[in-house]
Amino acid sequence: NKDVSMRVCDWWRREGNVLVENWVFVDVPDLLLQIDYDLFAKLK
Repeated sequence: NKDVSMRVCDWWRREGNVLVENWVFVDVPDLLLQIDYDLFAKLK
């Protein structure tokens, strides 16, 4: 077992008092590197 962290950005767009859109970005390559999986090395 290994502790990992996730780098995430969570963006919301509001129209008036209503949240109408949500974007979530997760740094998947960083997460995979923490579990010793180099995504970019596999793509070569």
